[in-house]
Amino acid sequence: MPPKFREVLARRLRERGWNYEELARKVGVSAVYVSKIVQGKVVPSDEIVAKLCSALELDLGRLVLLAHYEKAPAAVKPIFERLSAHRPGEFLGEVRAFDNVELEPLGHGRPVPVVGLVQAGSFMPSEDGEFPAGSADAYVYTDQKGRNLFAVRVVNDSMEPDFREGDVLIVNPNLEARNGDFVIAKLVEENEVTFKKLIRHGRLVILRPLNSRYQDIVLPDSRRVTLVGKVVERKTLY
Repeated sequence: MPPKFREVLARRLRERGWNYEELARKVGVSAVYVSKIVQGKVVPSDEIVAKLCSALELDLGRLVLLAHYEKAPAAVKPIFERLSAHRPGEFLGEVRAFDNVELEPLGHGRPVPVVGLVQAGSFMPSEDGEFPAGSADAYVYTDQKGRNLFAVRVVNDSMEPDFREGDVLIVNPNLEARNGDFVIAKLVEENEVTFKKLIRHGRLVILRPLNSRYQDIVLPDSRRVTLVGKVVERKTLY
């Protein structure tokens, strides 16, 4: 299990001999807010994480990873634990500077924001309540055309062998999904998402995994599910 975000900050504060007020002045926030971060009562935004790293001379890629681990749903935390064996830059993107949270795009073409994780197994809660989200952890490059493209990282092995855990999917929310297409689907009422192969029979919707160890998700009423977007490209980052 990776160290806790607040523990890294607290240890660094002790090494510097700083109190909350000193760090707050350097970051541009209140001492009360710094106190809440160090006590684990709040996990800061990427922008504040970047400022904390700049003030404390900490590795931004690692701290962004730890912050997102803290905010991740319990079902997703094991994924971060496995990914922690790799360099954060391998899946979060390389950081260019400490004065902002601009992340190094991976690949070639136009930059597309990686907005979160998507379960390839059962449905899981959407991290930000919607896809695409308002902010990105990282960016990847693509030659795909279209408006409002976004990307998500795959969790789970249910779409193997074609898609592996950790792969990044480029999604076009404006293309009509047809039978046989790979899609990001969301349950309307539960606000939960998954990545599957789409099969339709009238109002019946089947979301099919590629791994034979997993079963189809069968939805008798198509009104229960909305198709967030069609997957148009896969990128394997490691």
